[in-house]
Amino acid sequence: MDRDTESLERRIRRLQKLEKDNLFRGVNGTLREVWQEGKQPAALRLRHNFVIDKVDVDRQPPASRLLNPRGIALRFYLLALFEAQCRLDPGAEWTGDRTFRGRHGWKDFVAIDVGYNSATGTYTWAPPRAQETKRIRQVKGALCTLEDLGDQALVEIPRKKGGHRDHRAFRLMRETGRGTALAADYYVVPTADDTVIEVPINFFLQGWVQVLYPSEIFTWLSLRFLRLKFPGEHQESGNYLYAKKREYFHLLRDSYEDSCQTLVELGLIRRMPTAAERSAPAPGTFESLFQQPRQPGGRADRYEPYRYQLIDEGLAVDALEKCMRELVLRQNGKD
Repeated sequence: MDRDTESLERRIRRLQKLEKDNLFRGVNGTLREVWQEGKQPAALRLRHNFVIDKVDVDRQPPASRLLNPRGIALRFYLLALFEAQCRLDPGAEWTGDRTFRGRHGWKDFVAIDVGYNSATGTYTWAPPRAQETKRIRQVKGALCTLEDLGDQALVEIPRKKGGHRDHRAFRLMRETGRGTALAADYYVVPTADDTVIEVPINFFLQGWVQVLYPSEIFTWLSLRFLRLKFPGEHQESGNYLYAKKREYFHLLRDSYEDSCQTLVELGLIRRMPTAAERSAPAPGTFESLFQQPRQPGGRADRYEPYRYQLIDEGLAVDALEKCMRELVLRQNGKD
């Protein structure tokens, strides 16, 4: 079995587990209640520095350091921002005393499958309390990952007596991290003066934050940044990342291209026609039959990058159902 097939099977297996155990529906229900009982923002307002720190190819943006495909740190940070903006006014500094367990505890914000045994190829049964403990352990692991980013740390976890981390008392940092000053740069809900990427609330309420891989989320956020900066180009022909431009986001080529393919399949972005495709003659005509390509590859410019448009309407559908359907279609195409 090749790596792509194995990765696809693992992803489908995880989604099936989330559906079977009602984990996805439960988490979505929690997020919707938190939103309904709070300020009901129409979108999450994310400072753009999280995605591209500065015009400096040697400086990684914080989000690009959270792309472990099996990690939940990027997801959890975005969910913590969602929670903050549902609860706090613009300009308010983050404070929180939410527990891990109990109603609307942090463990209920992230859909996590636990207990898979690779030796048997099955999930090992465990009592609900034991499964809950494993999920909390993963959330705490995500918090540690978010803290261990040096001056780009996205949370601060105080220490108890004896030096152990007091995860419950964590404090959220701004999207750029804690900074280098002695006083940490704690998270403040963006105001109208901040340059932000708007993330439609359905990204959370329909479960997209739960089913997309970190690289896919990061690619999608990068495209949202490009639309923010170049709205006319996005509307007319789409935005793109290519070569040096992609390096500013610290996105590897394969990761970017694979993510774009998946996002297209899921209906969250569309690939726009290239100049060669737009000028190509209609199928079934003499022009199409005897067309003379300028290069052996057939494209007028084989290095013309693909451009993409965001489809925010695609966020309105159930993420688990859509993702399962498209991944199974991809799997059947491999058989």
